[in-house]
Amino acid sequence: MTEQESTTPQPAPEEALKAEIPVPEDSETVEPVKAEEEVDLNHLFPNEETDLNELFPEPEMRSLLKKVQRNTKDLGKMKDRFSDTFSESESD
Repeated sequence: MTEQESTTPQPAPEEALKAEIPVPEDSETVEPVKAEEEVDLNHLFPNEETDLNELFPEPEMRSLLKKVQRNTKDLGKMKDRFSDTFSESESD
């Protein structure tokens, strides 16, 4: 058997590491866009006795709870549609 020379990976040249991505000239005038508007949990869950906005002050958590609430509604609608479809097919 012949021995194979092992090659070690060479580090990237410093100039490649320092390369910058060109930025358009008009990018300085663009203002950052708000990710999402503030979510009012008390409006989404009106039957709750506590102040949900105070309980969940983080915007990420509020956004997550809004998505969960919306998905729960959608699941209820799908369940109703499936129930209607099965009841119609059974009566045929």
